[in-house]
Amino acid sequence: MTPLKTGTKAIVTNSDKGGSSGTAFTLTDNKIAVKKITVWVDNGSGGYSDRKLVKAIKLDWTDGKERERGNKTGTSYSFEFDDNEKVDSLDLWTGDRVDRIKLTTDGGRTFDHGGMDYTGGKGGTKHSEEVGNGILLGFDGRADSNELISLGAVFKEDSD
Repeated sequence: MTPLKTGTKAIVTNSDKGGSSGTAFTLTDNKIAVKKITVWVDNGSGGYSDRKLVKAIKLDWTDGKERERGNKTGTSYSFEFDDNEKVDSLDLWTGDRVDRIKLTTDGGRTFDHGGMDYTGGKGGTKHSEEVGNGILLGFDGRADSNELISLGAVFKEDSD
């Protein structure tokens, strides 16, 4: 985790976890809070076809902008934040790909999707993200034409 000072505001940029192939991306909107997150879950490609992965992610911000990365195949799952709702915890499971994402809010709600319940060590390693003040701003990561390769969450650090 690297707190990045930007003027009088600070953000928490968690390093992306997962593989190193694909193309780097940043999904943020000038320190605007995320309103809705959508992920697509499906079997991976190539050597990952025996497991479910997070194939794509789409973010909608409170100012109406939206952006996505990855390959929107499989089943989509969405989570929309209530007004003033904040993230209490955000965990990512990764290996060489993004296996699973789970977030829990201060309102007691949970969004938990991706590959689960694997045998033989598949399913990735759990990484708990630093959530700052709980306001999700977006994600950094890597993706190729098949799926997400890595993710790291970006949060607001201060209260303004």
